[in-house]
Amino acid sequence: MKPAAPTPSARSDALFKRGLDRLNADKTMHAEALLREAVDADPRHADAWHQLGVVLARQQRHAEGEQAIRRALALSESGTYRRDLAWTLLWQGRDEAAVEAYLSAVLQGVREARLFNNLGNLLKKRHDLADAEAAYRAAIETDPAYAFAIGNLAVLLSEAGRDEEAEACFRRALDLEPQAANLWQCYGAMLEHQHRLDEADAAYARGGRWEAVQYVRRRLAHWTGLEEIDQAALAMIASGAAEHLTPWSLLGMPTLTPEWHREAGRRFAESRWRGELAAAPMVARGAGLAEALAAFEAGGRLRIGYLSADFYDHATLRLLAGVLELHDAARFDIHLYSYGGVAPDADWRKRIAQWPVTIHEIDTLSDAQAAARIAQDGVHLLVDLKGYTTGARLGITALRPAPVIVSWLGYPGSLGAPRLADYLIGDATATPPVTASHYSETLALMPHSYQPSDHRRSSATRPTRAEAGLPARGFVFCSLNQTFKLNAGIASIWCRLLAATPGSVLWLLDPGHERARANLHAFFAQHGVAAARVIFAPRVPQSQHLARLPLADLALDTLPYGSHTTGSDALWAGVPMVSAPGRLFAGRVGASLLRAVGLEDLIARDLDAYFQIALALANDPAWHAKVRERLARARGNAPLFDTARFTRDLERLYVAIAARETQSVGDRAPVVIVD
Repeated sequence: MKPAAPTPSARSDALFKRGLDRLNADKTMHAEALLREAVDADPRHADAWHQLGVVLARQQRHAEGEQAIRRALALSESGTYRRDLAWTLLWQGRDEAAVEAYLSAVLQGVREARLFNNLGNLLKKRHDLADAEAAYRAAIETDPAYAFAIGNLAVLLSEAGRDEEAEACFRRALDLEPQAANLWQCYGAMLEHQHRLDEADAAYARGGRWEAVQYVRRRLAHWTGLEEIDQAALAMIASGAAEHLTPWSLLGMPTLTPEWHREAGRRFAESRWRGELAAAPMVARGAGLAEALAAFEAGGRLRIGYLSADFYDHATLRLLAGVLELHDAARFDIHLYSYGGVAPDADWRKRIAQWPVTIHEIDTLSDAQAAARIAQDGVHLLVDLKGYTTGARLGITALRPAPVIVSWLGYPGSLGAPRLADYLIGDATATPPVTASHYSETLALMPHSYQPSDHRRSSATRPTRAEAGLPARGFVFCSLNQTFKLNAGIASIWCRLLAATPGSVLWLLDPGHERARANLHAFFAQHGVAAARVIFAPRVPQSQHLARLPLADLALDTLPYGSHTTGSDALWAGVPMVSAPGRLFAGRVGASLLRAVGLEDLIARDLDAYFQIALALANDPAWHAKVRERLARARGNAPLFDTARFTRDLERLYVAIAARETQSVGDRAPVVIVD
């Protein structure tokens, strides 16, 4: 007698078990084939559908994995199935659905540390901080040795200002996982935020987070050995080990190239917003722009959205306020999407209230909710003002809530991930067309400088030199940039200038840290410059800062990360600046500002020429006086200070960008330029 043929369910079970063995051995393609055979043999085999979904998700095919797990759930409700469904949703950027699936799994009795940790991350992301804390604590209760949940709780506590609790959590997590680089990075970030910079340096180094080490050391003017640390940071980018590396912190590294900076941005984005970048766009690129432009040409308005945490921050306001105030409300419907801060004082609140804009406070919304709000508002062109700077929420733009997205002003570089922004606003000096390959965005070039200026900024009463801590006589070189922009190379040139200009002094912004002050004095002393000739300017309110600036005779730009608002402030105050263009966007802004104010002759071809120009200005009073006269005249008519003209140019650029998006890809010029 022949043996009976196996029933479909028996054959399906056998295939399922073999597929599960292959999955556990990480043989995903073989596992997929076996599990597909299993569900073909028995379409009602829920466990086979579930594991097929898991194997598809492991291959980054999350949407297919979701559908397979939903087939399993249609056959049999299971907390384990819900848990893995949440995983596929998480990787698709569907956070709200993932939260619901995780909560359903918990209600069905699944209690796993990883589940609670992932749930905590999602709740924190949507600013549900109390529930996020509860989820992290549930993860720790389930597995007291789960260091990463303890670390996530520490980060949440730190951000809430609960420093003692946060530090205790960090120490507990690091005791459990002393080699965990990400934990050391997060602990270092907390220490840095508390201005415990030496401890932050040690924590970052312990975790091998060399990009953070170099940044903290530059803040401390601790320049010894930085070349090796910089190379280690660049090696992290090259090896792919830099997923959590913040691209903005790299800008002070002299050896950083535009290509490596773009690559760092790409890796950071793909690790930080993997789910959002994989999700279906909320709004298709270019959708509705042809109709919007037709209505605009017939007298309608283009709807422009600005996205930032800094609308109420003094540093941003002194650049952006004039543009927002002068937008043509008859042609442009301006919306501000703000996710941080409050208006700094009553005068600013009064001024902001008069802007022709609609303000949306979205700080309590998750990225998905904020993106949905922007999409519902029908924004035609969304302008992100933060990039990779502190507090940015690029998860919003990753979800594509508008038909075209632009990066401008806050971050001087490429975001690296094309989905985060379609265009980057620059100018022909800061972002020359020949550098287009350095950007994942299309360059959109303003005719003068990309940086705006506030036509209504004012200063307090000018102090005397003595009141500002300056000597009664002598030439005053100044560089009131943040300390991390300084370095041994540029400071050595300043030493030569001081040596060649008897009686001169160097005026620097106070670093705000005693170790940094000591390091700077030690460096200059090693180069023969007495401590009395290096004077630190205290940090003061903006009106007082603008009032004291004219006491300086010459501003000295920095490289590789140059003067941005610092340079604009100096020029507005009538202080000439000498600059040399660097390789990076961040190092070419000074040259852009000088060109826009008509002082191209102060743009040096290299650092040797930079020294010669600065020396000549310091030692030729007649030429120096003529340059200051030219700058004083420029205050009334130069493009750099003509906010109304800048705003009209910016509006024309927005229209040109929208028009370019309506053309077929083959017909688009590589760079948008407003003449």
